[in-house]
Amino acid sequence: MTTPPRLPRLTLDSLEEDELDRLARQVDEAATALEQARAALSEAAGRIAARYERGGPAAVAARVGWSRQHVSTLASAHRRSQQDAA
Repeated sequence: MTTPPRLPRLTLDSLEEDELDRLARQVDEAATALEQARAALSEAAGRIAARYERGGPAAVAARVGWSRQHVSTLASAHRRSQQDAA
């Protein structure tokens, strides 16, 4: 089997390189911001659900579109962290 000949590597001009670099940085920054927002939402959901004896996880889950079980797990983790801190 023969391999096709390799094409010479094209050199981008500096404006193209700058544009691609800028956009790649924006993607990285947005990904970081998204992870931070997800972490903050998880912490808040657990903290709020933990405040209620019954129905808290269900109410929070309905509000954010997660499963009740997931929010119950977040609430349990929040309660544990509060006990560890005390």
